[in-house]
Formats: sequence, C-alpha cells, structure tokens
Amino acid sequence: MSEGLVMVEQRQSQTDADGAPWILDRHGQKMRGHDDRRRTAELRSGLTRHPSVSATASDASAEQVERILDALHAREYLDALRNVSSQEPTIMPEWAPPGLPADSPVWADVVTTAFEGVRTAITAAGRILDGERFTYALCRPPGHHAGPAWLGGYCYLNTAAAAAYTLCDGGVKPVAILDVDFHFPTGTSAIVEPHEQISLCSLHASTIAEVPWRRIEPGARERFVEFTSAPDADTYLFALGDAIGELVSSHAALVLSLGYDIVASDPHGSWDFPPAIFERIGSALAAAELPVCVVQEGGYSLDALAECSHAFVTGLLAGSCS
Repeated sequence: MSEGLVMVEQRQSQTDADGAPWILDRHGQKMRGHDDRRRTAELRSGLTRHPSVSATASDASAEQVERILDALHAREYLDALRNVSSQEPTIMPEWAPPGLPADSPVWADVVTTAFEGVRTAITAAGRILDGERFTYALCRPPGHHAGPAWLGGYCYLNTAAAAAYTLCDGGVKPVAILDVDFHFPTGTSAIVEPHEQISLCSLHASTIAEVPWRRIEPGARERFVEFTSAPDADTYLFALGDAIGELVSSHAALVLSLGYDIVASDPHGSWDFPPAIFERIGSALAAAELPVCVVQEGGYSLDALAECSHAFVTGLLAGSCS
C-alpha cells in the first residue's frame, strides 16, 4: 500500500474521442463543447506535481467491465451504444433523460472513450480493495448524468456508480457516493436507488437547471444540499463537513464524484470559488479517515484545472498525515 494517492490513467487509443464538438443548450441550440482530452492533460499536470502521487494504468478486464455495467445500465441501452458505428456526432433522442430534451451528441469514438472511462473507475476502486486509501480515476467523459437508460451532459456511462458497485462487490460496503460537482447527479440518483449498499450525498446548485419543472427531493439513502444562489466558502465547507461527518458513521468507503466546475470562470458553472477551495475539500475528506476513490466528473476551465487538482491532492494528503 502506498502512503500517497494512486492516480489511475485511462487507456488511450487511436479511437479516443477528442471531445464533444458541441452540446445543445436548453433551447436546442448548439453551443461549443468543452469536454476533451485537454482537460485530462491539465488535471494530470496538477496531480503529478505532488511527489506522493503515483500513476498506474487502468487494467480492469473486459469481463469485469461488462458485468458491472450490466448491473447498472439497461441491456438495451448498452447494446444501442455499442452499435453506434458512425463518426458523425448526432443526437439520439430515444436515450434522452426522462422529461428532458437530448443534449449530448453520440458517435463511435466517444462510446469507446466512455467504456474506457468505466474501466478506469473500476480499476481505481479495485486499488482500494487491494488496500490503498486514496485513489483517483482520471477518466473522461464524466458520468454522473448517465442514468440506467439515458445519457446527457457529456455523460454516457456512470463511472461513479461503477466504482461504488466494485467496492461493494469486493466486500467493502456500504459505500457512499459524495458528489461535489456543480450540477445535480441526475443519473447517479436513479442508478443507485435499487442498490441498498450504495447511498448518495450531493452538494449542488439549484436543480432547476437540471429538472426545470420540479424540485428534486431525496429518496431513501440520499441526502441533497442544494444552493439556490452561490454560497460563500465557509457556508459551502460547513455543509460539506456536516455531510461527510454523517457519512463516516455509517459507511466503509467513499466514492467522490469530483467536479471542478464550482470555480470561477467555468463555462458550465456560475459560482466563483478559487481553485484553493479544493485544498480545503481535500482536507475535509482526509479527516473522514475512510478510503476514498475519486472519480473525475466535470470541470471545464482549462486555465484553472491544474491548480484545482494540485490543490485537492495537497489538501487530501496533508490532511491524512495530520
């Protein structure tokens, strides 16, 4: 077992998607897409600046990936993704989230990349099962909007749920998914609902942006902290600490859905936190004294990502030594 953080890197190939060229806004108009390989490069740069971060490649078997995806997503949805052969990004409205218009294009390479993202998350969870305390799945595209049979918000397969299921399947349970992405995790909420050993806690901006016609109410094993306006740092961190404290008492491990889109200048966010807030988030997680498997979600401000990821790992590893 290492004394630092094991960063699991996603397999790269000639078919690795360079990123969504566009995404649809709520009015159905194309806007520039922001999820691409540059995000991963910037995040890696920030993480590897810390001397206690070690890198390893994702190595979960194809059989394990298939088995875990079958437990989380509908078979017809998985088959539809695998059958995508065109390289032309196109909307598949039949797989839109319930009650919402489709917004994310699908093409063959992004499907391949999404499956590799799941392999990365499963591998990171596997390292926790092997005895590591902190692992980080440096994967893309994000996954927390991907539901049992839907995609959206750049998300095609639910990587955080895959990590949580892996931990439970390996005997580390119950597991809490703690989502600190700016956006409400629509897909994760739906996927974990039937899995009694997995709970969800999310801190997010108003769900009006995700589900415009109603306020989202937490179900069994869910806790939501919704900010209807941008919180200040102390308010946010107090809520985070309170949530972590509650999770620690009843869970064996945490899966952190980590979005860096709460920082100022993020093109898909509206809050104004500096990157330094992630050092305090990392410290709060370290104080929980539980294994933490980090799964990368959003965060699209390229100029800030390396600083964000370095701040996070600095806080996480400094806090674990205090």
